Amino acid sequence: MSRSPAWVRAARVVKPHGIDGELCLEMLGGDRDRLPPGTVVRAGAALLTVEEARASARGLICRLTGISDRDAAAALSGSYLEVEGTTVRRLPLGEFFHYQLVGLKVVDEHGLVRGRVVDVEPYPANDVYVVKTEAGEVRVPAVRQAIADVDLAAATMTVGSAYLEGWVDAV
Repeated sequence: MSRSPAWVRAARVVKPHGIDGELCLEMLGGDRDRLPPGTVVRAGAALLTVEEARASARGLICRLTGISDRDAAAALSGSYLEVEGTTVRRLPLGEFFHYQLVGLKVVDEHGLVRGRVVDVEPYPANDVYVVKTEAGEVRVPAVRQAIADVDLAAATMTVGSAYLEGWVDAV
């Protein structure tokens, strides 16, 4: 689970910025210094190079080679910029990349297998882990109260059973 894939998502293109092809980016992982000039990124099947990058209030404003007008920038809206997996930085203890978590077996505090992590959804306050269970999908907040342990070597995530129960909407 912990081997780096060939390409890793580093940012999501939010929208064009201005008329000259600049992009507003949402950095995945919050590291604004992750895409300095000269960095090669993949957008879909295209390999592009970061020409300029500067911090903005909500992320990063970036210029890529070959993207020279608003229409070209708009075409990338909603897509991801990926960096080579071999360039992935080391994270502090207790922090994980999404690719390390997707596929982990989810167990509760009693060791009972409850499902598997199938996706990680980023939100402003914290990420949310999408867990596929026999009953369907459950969303678990990535907070200490919910996540007791992540063991990459054992490929497991221990989640409090209260967070794995389906919610019933009492209308």
